[in-house]
Amino acid sequence: MPASPSKPGWLRRCAAWGTAWLFRHGQKPYAIWSLSGLCVLDGFLPMVPAEFIALALMVLQPRRVLLVVLAFAVSAAISAGLLATGIAGAAEATALASWLSSERQNAGWAQAVSLIQTWGAPALALAAIFPDSPRTSIAVATLAGIAPIHITGFILAGKLLLYGLIFLAWRYMPTRWPGLANAAWPGARHLRRALQRFAAWRRWVNRRSAQDKPVEEKPCT
Repeated sequence: MPASPSKPGWLRRCAAWGTAWLFRHGQKPYAIWSLSGLCVLDGFLPMVPAEFIALALMVLQPRRVLLVVLAFAVSAAISAGLLATGIAGAAEATALASWLSSERQNAGWAQAVSLIQTWGAPALALAAIFPDSPRTSIAVATLAGIAPIHITGFILAGKLLLYGLIFLAWRYMPTRWPGLANAAWPGARHLRRALQRFAAWRRWVNRRSAQDKPVEEKPCT
């Protein structure tokens, strides 16, 4: 007997369901609030693709791009604040900070803590510019004594810059660059490939949203 094909795992099924929901409802205003609210979990669950969802919504709702930027930046800041508050509470309840201090009694750890205490909060804004949630930086900054409200503010600043850069790339990155096809300067090949992939990805998003859009039933006459 032929072997029956194995079912995909729950994570893959959830990802497929979420992608289908995104392309079916991504042109509706409530999709921004629903998906940005879901991305609050990004600080705790690394499988939430917040940047991908935000970029897809920018393509699907070009008139609400600024709202997408603000909603997802606030979502990331709330996620960071909750994570910092949870770590601070756990450290007080379980003496986690003192355990770390006893385990990390070396010059490198002391120097790192001193650096974080001096520059940690602005460094969080820089770490937040990169994709994904700066979970490790948030945890270390919290244990170093930085208040969760300060962590939230600097993560908000960094994520506003990140999503602003994503918006600029979506809005102003040309699909074709005259003269780039035959350019031989360093990095031209990588830039050309990035432009081609971005243009193909944008066409794929538009095509999927058109395919998954529910068909409106006409009333019987």
